Amino acid sequence: MLQSAAETHAPATAQSANTAYDLFAQVQEMTVEFAPKLGAAIGVYVLFLIGGKLLMKIICRMGQSNKIDDELSNFLGRSVKVGMMLFGAVSALGTLGIDVGALIAGLGLTGFALGFALKDTISNLLAGIMVIIYKPFDQGDIILVGKYEGRVRSIDLRYTVLDYDNRIVYVPNSKLFVDSIVVDDDGKAAAAEAAAEAEAAAAS
Repeated sequence: MLQSAAETHAPATAQSANTAYDLFAQVQEMTVEFAPKLGAAIGVYVLFLIGGKLLMKIICRMGQSNKIDDELSNFLGRSVKVGMMLFGAVSALGTLGIDVGALIAGLGLTGFALGFALKDTISNLLAGIMVIIYKPFDQGDIILVGKYEGRVRSIDLRYTVLDYDNRIVYVPNSKLFVDSIVVDDDGKAAAAEAAAEAEAAAAS
C-alpha cells in the first residue's frame, strides 16, 4: 500500500517539475525574443527625444537671431519637441509589434474632443501668434478695440494687455480678429515726448 502511494506520488512530482521547467523555458524564450524589440523601441524613442530637443534649441536660436518674439519662438520650439516625443512613442510601440492603428484613431478622437472643448483657448493662441507675426500694433501704441481704448502694455499668446482708465484690461487675442482695431501710433511718440519732458523737468 505504501509502495503504491509512493509510486503514485513520484510521477506527480516529476510532472510538476516538467511543467515548471516548460514554463521557465517559455519565459526565457519570450524574453530572448522580446529583449531586442524592447531595446530597439527604447532606442527609437530616445532618438526622437534627442531630435526634439535639438529642434527646439534650433528654433529658439533662429527666433533670437531673427528677432522673433521670445514667447512665440519658445512656444513653437516646445510644440515641435512634444510632437517629436509623440511620434517617437508611436514609433516605439510599433517597433514592439503593437498595432498602433487603433491607438492613433483613439488619439485622433481624443484630440478632436479636446480641441472642441478648448476651442476658445486655441482660438486665442492662434490669434496671438498672428498678432505677434504681423504686428498690427506695437507695445506702447494706443488702440481702440470694441469699447476699450488704451495703451498697449504687453502682447502675449493669449491676451493683449491695455492700460484703460487707470485699469488693466486683458483683451483676448481672438477678439482682435473679430472687431475692428483703431491704432493711434502717434500716442506712443507723444508719451515718449511727455516722459522726456518730465525727466528734463526733474533734472532741472
